[in-house]
Amino acid sequence: MEDSIAVNEAVAGEEAAAVEAVPKKKEKKPINQAKLQDNLWGWIFCIPLIVGTVWFVYICLVLAFLLSFTNYQVINGGDMFAYIAKMGEHIHPNGAFYWYSYAFNNMTQTQYPMNELGAYLFNTVFYMIGIPIGMILSMFFAVCMSRDIKGGNVFRVLYYLPCVASTISVVYTFKLMFSQQGVMNGILGLKDFDNGGGFQWININGTTDLTWNNLITKNGGTPTSASAFMNDPYWCQGIFTKLVIIIMSVWKGLGGTIILYIAGLSGVNAATKEAAQIDGANGWTIFWKVTMPDLYPVIFYNIVTSVIGGMQIYAEPTLFIGEQYITSGYVSLIQTNGIKAGKSSQGAAYGMILAVIIFVLTMFQFWLDSRNKD
Repeated sequence: MEDSIAVNEAVAGEEAAAVEAVPKKKEKKPINQAKLQDNLWGWIFCIPLIVGTVWFVYICLVLAFLLSFTNYQVINGGDMFAYIAKMGEHIHPNGAFYWYSYAFNNMTQTQYPMNELGAYLFNTVFYMIGIPIGMILSMFFAVCMSRDIKGGNVFRVLYYLPCVASTISVVYTFKLMFSQQGVMNGILGLKDFDNGGGFQWININGTTDLTWNNLITKNGGTPTSASAFMNDPYWCQGIFTKLVIIIMSVWKGLGGTIILYIAGLSGVNAATKEAAQIDGANGWTIFWKVTMPDLYPVIFYNIVTSVIGGMQIYAEPTLFIGEQYITSGYVSLIQTNGIKAGKSSQGAAYGMILAVIIFVLTMFQFWLDSRNKD
């Protein structure tokens, strides 16, 4: 009897163990209808952005890359997609990398020739001088506006107004301000400029005859050199015009950067600032040791986006005096060669060079950021 009971208990134990060994089916969680609906609407709103990014960025980037190795021209007509599909038959007759070689060897058709790509790229880099200037000024104004003062919101609106103003109207205003009889020459006392009709910051008529030798001669001096630097308008007229464009760009973009810094300053840890004040730290030390570290993400974002945007400057120089090598940015090369002249392959090659430059600069900034965090 006892033996049979023991056997039954053993069998029952084995059955229980076998039941436990069988994995239990996961219970299905009830679907949260509200969360599902939120996710659905989120994807619906994201679809236009996703489709636009894929088509106008990624696919177009691949097409431009393939096109840069060919000799396709819009003026000759033909289906571009069919042309790329048979790319092997349409490689440029002078070699797949012809347009890239052309970009680095083509010279400007001027009295003192220089590499065309280098001239336009120098203009673009020169305009980026305004990035640190704008960041320092916007940081200063943001700190001032973040203090509890009367009329602070009014100042924020006033500083942001240039951001919503039309670029064309702003350019037109600055052209009048810096004209030979404009207000800036009046303030600086240059309206007569030795009876020459005022200092020529911008040549509105489109001619580019202002050189360092001309300026020296106009002031009673004699030309001291026959070098390209002294006689090429690129190094004189171009410099002054680019300075005006930098001033205008900094003024126009100041408001947007100020708003970002004010938002960042509102997130600075108040307790840490109070502790630093109790320990006897002055305002300058608190700014560098407490405020700046908390503002670093905003600063990094502004630097990255400003560099990317600065490398693509186009409208402002073109609106000032047109597409000329003395002031136009690098994007003008893509516009004049790839669109106006209809040489799509050449424009695609110039575009790919610009994409590589922007990519390298952006990766370098992220590399510096990672080193800073380490």
